[in-house]
Amino acid sequence: MKYVPWNRGRTTALEALYFMEEFWGEMDMDVSKQAISERRMIIDPQAYIDINGDLLKRIYTEPELKTFKGYYLAAHDGSIFDLPNYPTIREDFGIEDNIDHSKHTATARVSTMVDVLNEFILSSTITSRKSGEPNLAIDHLEDVKNKINLQKTISICDRGYGSKKLMLKIMQLNSYFVIRLKKDTFIDQRYKMTTDDEIIEVPLTKSFIKTIQDEKLRNYANKEQKLKIRIINIKLPTGEIETLTTNVFDKTMTIQDFKEIYNKRWTIETNYDKLKNKLETENFSGRRKIIIEQDFYSDVYVFNIATVIKHDANQQITRQPQKNNKHQYKEYSTNFNIAVGLVKKELLNLLTPDEEKQQQAIQKIFKILQKNLIPIKEETKTTTREPVDYGHKFNDNNKRSF
Repeated sequence: MKYVPWNRGRTTALEALYFMEEFWGEMDMDVSKQAISERRMIIDPQAYIDINGDLLKRIYTEPELKTFKGYYLAAHDGSIFDLPNYPTIREDFGIEDNIDHSKHTATARVSTMVDVLNEFILSSTITSRKSGEPNLAIDHLEDVKNKINLQKTISICDRGYGSKKLMLKIMQLNSYFVIRLKKDTFIDQRYKMTTDDEIIEVPLTKSFIKTIQDEKLRNYANKEQKLKIRIINIKLPTGEIETLTTNVFDKTMTIQDFKEIYNKRWTIETNYDKLKNKLETENFSGRRKIIIEQDFYSDVYVFNIATVIKHDANQQITRQPQKNNKHQYKEYSTNFNIAVGLVKKELLNLLTPDEEKQQQAIQKIFKILQKNLIPIKEETKTTTREPVDYGHKFNDNNKRSF
């Protein structure tokens, strides 16, 4: 169980040798690559989802977590991850055989739900690219409903999530959403609006309700008969109009508030960058779906541990960056890249039941992180957020945003 998240991307033989030295204090045990693969086949990837869930439950009992006017902000989005291009992987992830696999590599859809203010990955999945994003978002909500307080959570979604079923699910859970709409979504109701901030009602037809497979959600839709939502039009600097919808009807929440809420969705894009470039999650260590899932879900667990340590280390920072005319920095922050490396290195001590060893490992990590701080730039009123270019591999994250 500890070997999988400890893995640092070396060859299986080297990983086994270094792991045995770290775990047992010796490297002369004879363990074959085949033996390691056989042992890994008996580990259910759900185990890493469960221990990550336990971690999140403990985190979200803390009162000092960041909120926006009392709400957690949780973004939903997906990305495409490269997989080892082998027949077993293509079969396991439902990739068609009628394409040129020498030119088109095997890929999977990764979907996550991320607390954008506190940076934790609340829920995640790696699955076939055929999976629909709104359905995956519904799965995430079901996954986290016993881990965080959804009644204090606003789900933030881009245009691909403008699904009535998803909106109904969030309402059924007594939770909230802010979703960016496509130009033609609810067009009949939007056409009748006379202001930029109005409440509209969208009828739920019998034919639509019949398509809902979840019996409880279908009964909820039958009871409601209509979708009551708030439509907000936002004028961009280019003159274009973008539209958000929400079920937050509190009029003290202004158009500017919703614009700010949606802009904070960008953290989920940077989290994908960290998974791909800092944890190197796409460097999978096997050729079977079960191995891919072990690697992915254990990396999410390591990501959240590193984020906890980053936040705790930030609270110990007492230095302030010097002001100069060339750069305006507001504060120092922990280097997440170094935090990930240190968590991997000290993972066996962090996961030991020996509390003394745990604390020694944590203090060792803190000490190194304090010596490797990075300055954070001041944000100015004229600053506009532009999409980050992650390169050709990450085009799914490179989306236009306001």
